[in-house]
Amino acid sequence: MRSEQVVFNELAQLCASPGFIHVISHFVFRDNVVGYKDELRGEDYAKMFSPSRLIRTEISTLIGLMARSPRALGLPVPAEVERLAKKAEELLEELHEILKEPVLADMKKAMAGGTFDPTYNPFKKAEALREPIFYAAESAYSFQYQDFSVFKYARDGGWLKENKGFTPDEARAAVIAITAFLSAKLFEVMKSLRGKHPRDWTVFDGFVFTSAEIADVSGIAKTTVDAVVDAFSFQDDGNPTFNTLSDFNAVNAFPILKGEGDARILLQQVSLMEALYDTPFYWLNADKGYRAKASANRGAFTEDFTADRLRQVFGADKVFLNVDIWATSAKKTKLGEIDVLALIGDIAIVVQAKSKKLTLDARKGNDLQLQIDFKGAVQDACDQGVDCAKHLLAGGVYVADPQGNEITAAAGLAKIHPVCVVSDHYPSLTFQAQQFLNVESVKGMERPLVCDIFLVDVLAEFLATPLRFLSYLELRSAVGDNIALSHEIVALGYHLKRNLWLGEYDYMALDDDLSVDVDIAMAARREGIDGQKTPRGILTDLQGTSVGRLIREIEARSEPRTLAVGLELLKLSGASALQLSRMIDGIVLEAKRSGRHRDVTFAMDKEKTGITVHSNFEPDWIAANTLKQHCERRKYSTKASKWFGVSVSPGEGEFRFGLVLDHEWKRNFQMDAQVATLPAPQSIDFLERAMFGKAQPNLGRNEPCFCGSRLKYKKCHMLKV
Repeated sequence: MRSEQVVFNELAQLCASPGFIHVISHFVFRDNVVGYKDELRGEDYAKMFSPSRLIRTEISTLIGLMARSPRALGLPVPAEVERLAKKAEELLEELHEILKEPVLADMKKAMAGGTFDPTYNPFKKAEALREPIFYAAESAYSFQYQDFSVFKYARDGGWLKENKGFTPDEARAAVIAITAFLSAKLFEVMKSLRGKHPRDWTVFDGFVFTSAEIADVSGIAKTTVDAVVDAFSFQDDGNPTFNTLSDFNAVNAFPILKGEGDARILLQQVSLMEALYDTPFYWLNADKGYRAKASANRGAFTEDFTADRLRQVFGADKVFLNVDIWATSAKKTKLGEIDVLALIGDIAIVVQAKSKKLTLDARKGNDLQLQIDFKGAVQDACDQGVDCAKHLLAGGVYVADPQGNEITAAAGLAKIHPVCVVSDHYPSLTFQAQQFLNVESVKGMERPLVCDIFLVDVLAEFLATPLRFLSYLELRSAVGDNIALSHEIVALGYHLKRNLWLGEYDYMALDDDLSVDVDIAMAARREGIDGQKTPRGILTDLQGTSVGRLIREIEARSEPRTLAVGLELLKLSGASALQLSRMIDGIVLEAKRSGRHRDVTFAMDKEKTGITVHSNFEPDWIAANTLKQHCERRKYSTKASKWFGVSVSPGEGEFRFGLVLDHEWKRNFQMDAQVATLPAPQSIDFLERAMFGKAQPNLGRNEPCFCGSRLKYKKCHMLKV
């Protein structure tokens, strides 16, 4: 195998070939442009997950190497374009194999003695992580970079206007105008190829614009467009810092290239959007007199943004910024600080925000620097979150807002979800967290979620209610490191399809294409793309069902004892939730018809939990006692760790109250006698057939189903017979 630098240098020489920009244009169009007819669907988007596709970091490498030499923009003959493209892909693939080699070599060495240590992990070394870092999946959508830049630099608007000639809003508007113009132009260029000879085929013109064109179509003052374009234009200085694969590549920070005359070239639109989000901080930081303020503003943005998204889910009165934990109300001894605190019932989300980046030395394979970077960006934040969680769970502390007012809702907490949030794209963040994060086990505290603000935004978009959001945090904590994935949106995509629940599996590897429905839905919601705005799955399956109604009613109350019931209901698979809904429909209709008590119970063996649903006309205090006694017997007989009870009204099936039994199982001879004749809980399939089985043979396909669901028999229980 050749050395990395030899291959890199050969690739640099290839990129300096006359007309190589047409090869890059071809790659960008082939691998970054998605076409669709009426509505964007998963099959249209599938090309974005092809292993043969060049990812953005690979294309940026080609652009950066091309920018090291003067550009000849003439179109080579087709055979030369084909040769250059083929050779570029071969060299990029060779680089990929070289980056993978340290892991393979290390594993061979570990197995050389004929035995293999199961605790051995080659990815603890920075050199082995260079491959997953370089080929890390994108953690943010391009429109997020574009839109969030306004919030990120809102406090720095005066400096940007004075020193760069535009405000954050003006910069965003100009970038939107540029990308919209080029998208439309590329479509026209593609249509124009029909009338050209194949030797003249190139899509390069679809990436070229002038400031005057942008000003004309957008109505933005040309001086403003000029200022934005100039600020993000590469200076044609030979890209002197880009001498190895992991060096700083200036075209990532300044993605607009200079063309002939007034023409400008933008090959990757997403690079301009990310630069809009990222590059201004370096301008601000370069001003020594403004550096401290810029840094403070950056940290405040991360906290403010996260709090804003959590308020959308939990409500403004449930989310607090910059919370202090004091030993007593005298506020003499500070025990901890929380960047963002969200409270609902007896559950809290503790957010610690950081604005650290992965340095170039870490990207180059420096073990010490990688550990330093991870500690500063993630580990320190998680440690702070754990310390705060311990104080909150222990109780007896004084929790106050920045004005010193006590946050009384923070008392008596039973469960805490720590969340570590970073403000920038941190390559392979999830993978690195699985390798390096050390977390102390604390009773009542879930495993921390490590993510960026872009994921917080997506979670708040789809898990838009407190129970949905908390349910995801609980399930994501439960699976922990027992799933392999490239980034957190993959886990969310799987969750929205069928709940993030391992079930009978101990470990799952999730492919990147599981995020496709989320990708399409975000584009439909934020950019107006024609596509499904809500991924089909857990957000749609429960609409119009009894379980879905119960979850909504539980959520509206936000009572600690009932929130746990709602979270348990959300753990059900789509099929189980539909079955339970039909069972509830059956018992509430029968309870109303007969005037007698009806119930249904089922256990979940692997999770050591179960649920009992009662429906009767008894007063609440009698019904609650009956339900509690029933649940206690069921919990004891199955030796379950938890048991959930729900009471619903006859007829309508409205939620009355719920309970949770959460205590360690202990032998009790009195209970042994009480449960001796108690029948074992049956599977929900068995219970459903026992309740409705006799009615099945007499129904026609189009008749209303016997279970009271108001669906036709063929759309409901006929599927289960």
